[in-house]
Amino acid sequence: MAVASCILALRLFSLTVVQGSALSQAAEERLDVEKLLPTWRGKLLDRKGRVLSEDLPSYDVAVSYSLAKGVWAQERAQAQARAESGSVWRKLKQAKRDEKIAQALPQWEQQQRSLVEILATRSGLSQGEFQKNLNVIAARIDEQAAAVFRRQIEIRRSRGQALDVKPEPIREMQEMHVVFRDVPNETAFEMRKLSDAYPKAIEIVDAVRRQTPWQSAEVEVPRANLPRPIRTSIPLVLKMDGALDLLLGSVRNEAWKEDIERRPFERTLEDGTTEIDLGGYRASRDTVGSRGMERKFEDILRGIRGKSMRRLDSLQEERTEPIPGKDVTLSIDAQLQMRVQAALDPRTGLTSVQPWHTHSEALSIGEALPAAAVIIDVATGEVLAAASTPLPQDQLRGGRISMASETASINRAIEGRYPPGSLVKPFVYLAAVAEGVVRENEAIECNGHFFKERTDAARCWIYRDRYKFTTHTKLTGGPLGVEEALARSCNIYFYTLANRLGAERLCEWYGRFGFGTLGGSIPSAKAAALVDSRRDQFSAVSLGIGQGPMTVTPLEMANAYAMLARGGSVRTPSFLDSVMTDGGNKTSAMYSFSPSAVSRALDGLHRVVSENYGTGNHMEYGDSSREPIIDAPGVRVWAKTGTAEAPPLKVDRDQDGVVERTVTDADHAWCASLVANQGETTPRYAIAVIVEHGGGGGRTAGPVMGAVIRALVSEGYLIGDGTRKGKDPLNAGAVR
Repeated sequence: MAVASCILALRLFSLTVVQGSALSQAAEERLDVEKLLPTWRGKLLDRKGRVLSEDLPSYDVAVSYSLAKGVWAQERAQAQARAESGSVWRKLKQAKRDEKIAQALPQWEQQQRSLVEILATRSGLSQGEFQKNLNVIAARIDEQAAAVFRRQIEIRRSRGQALDVKPEPIREMQEMHVVFRDVPNETAFEMRKLSDAYPKAIEIVDAVRRQTPWQSAEVEVPRANLPRPIRTSIPLVLKMDGALDLLLGSVRNEAWKEDIERRPFERTLEDGTTEIDLGGYRASRDTVGSRGMERKFEDILRGIRGKSMRRLDSLQEERTEPIPGKDVTLSIDAQLQMRVQAALDPRTGLTSVQPWHTHSEALSIGEALPAAAVIIDVATGEVLAAASTPLPQDQLRGGRISMASETASINRAIEGRYPPGSLVKPFVYLAAVAEGVVRENEAIECNGHFFKERTDAARCWIYRDRYKFTTHTKLTGGPLGVEEALARSCNIYFYTLANRLGAERLCEWYGRFGFGTLGGSIPSAKAAALVDSRRDQFSAVSLGIGQGPMTVTPLEMANAYAMLARGGSVRTPSFLDSVMTDGGNKTSAMYSFSPSAVSRALDGLHRVVSENYGTGNHMEYGDSSREPIIDAPGVRVWAKTGTAEAPPLKVDRDQDGVVERTVTDADHAWCASLVANQGETTPRYAIAVIVEHGGGGGRTAGPVMGAVIRALVSEGYLIGDGTRKGKDPLNAGAVR
């Protein structure tokens, strides 16, 4: 009895003193039931408060780790055998226990198979595909558990502690994991009944889904000002599906490795303890902005989860309430965006190959051409619209160009990279004046080709056989000042300025104008200096007309013209409304260009559209009749057209994507403009338009520019002539 008493005393001492703290903590933890409380993302709003994207209540179906792992039946059979054995269970040898479990196992395995089959059917997947998804969940959790265990071993090794420890279950093994989302109410009710029938296997989770109210709308497109072949007094009503998708972007319901690394939900500290960040990312049950504005403003939109801790003995509950994400008000005007998107839609006719285009003969009439347009408020630098076509859902439409279909997920307004062509010419002039290599009023002769000994290189665009090898000097009767050089888009004038500047200085100035800063690219200082050191005049002068090793995005181009309109004040284009930026987009730099030089550049841009000889003034049809390229009554326009060399285009019409022909002579068509109300001398908005492989900038991009300007009039940003205003795309004449 004395020996037995000593043994019991020693065991009691071990339990209360040696292991007391750990055991007490374990007991306390079993009394605490912790639950994470969901949060929700903030809304995306347009500048006028319209909801563009928001979270709405929904239901998700989740399964346990054991079901995903395929051991749920084994666990339930063991629980049944143990319950049926009662207190005898502890006395049974392992072989006897296994025998009892084996007797109960078949019925639970059948239930497990039935449950997986039901879930697969409700998810819309085959049983094999659904099982693959379950395997992925199990494999991910197993890898997380292994990583945690490896970390624990590393910590124990660094402290010189014993390594004979067993892996402990991690949090994810006790949680439920979503297998399909946003189920209808009827399915949710059915799943709730299943969760009662299959305990600890499935669960209905209160969730949210991202809704975009502008997913579908009808837009009325006035056609009274379109080019004559497609002009009519009857408006076109377009059903626009997903017109804001590329701009707003999307969310995904899974955090990727880079998300978790950037902000993990759970992190093991150096001392082996675990730190929880309720705003961190978990591999499952997490909504993450993946593209567009949803991604750009992820850190603002994202909320912080709450937490509930409930004591089973006292039923007391401690709660940390969730913090919802903040709303983001964009600078975008949704209705203006829809109108611009409609102008770019090939169904309107402006961005499909037309007889009046100077297009490649290898392209067929009616062929859809990818396009993009950006509008920036000059005073604030805010982006009012950034449209791109084709849209992702357009990929299966017939007659699409294969290159466009393969890149339909790219927002060409922001991400598209193109040689800028002649649109850089006013900036070359301002840079040359600032560097003192040309006088503001200096006139330069155009003899058709820049190199005296070469008539086949660095030529002016009119020094061609179809124009009888004429020159601008012959047309004007003398040298050209910058105003006429811009209006006529004389290459020789700007070759000369680029040659005087040199590639290195010119590229430095391109960077100051914002080119190469928002997705485009310009030669590095080292590369430009190498061009100068080699005296590669052709490469240097080509940069002066926007050709060679440089690309810009439409956003960069519109922003550069906004900077020109501000006289050298630099502002990074913003997609946030002023309410989000403490009153506006601040000036980041200021280049004090000569006011008279800026005035001359603007005068030249105005002549592009106002003078008969301007490249954006008029187009001529086969019957010698003429009409304005940019038809925007009541609006003052400063513009520059441009044609830029494009890479070869693979064209196909085969449903299997078999290439039928490759087009090598289809240039990109550009047009950039500044606009204001008639009678105003200060531009209000800067616009850039590009039509891929559209040929001549004036004939192709110019009419699109006209439609974009008329969209500004329709939405009240410009007065216009007040006679042809369209209807509200979501109210009069349209449905949501």
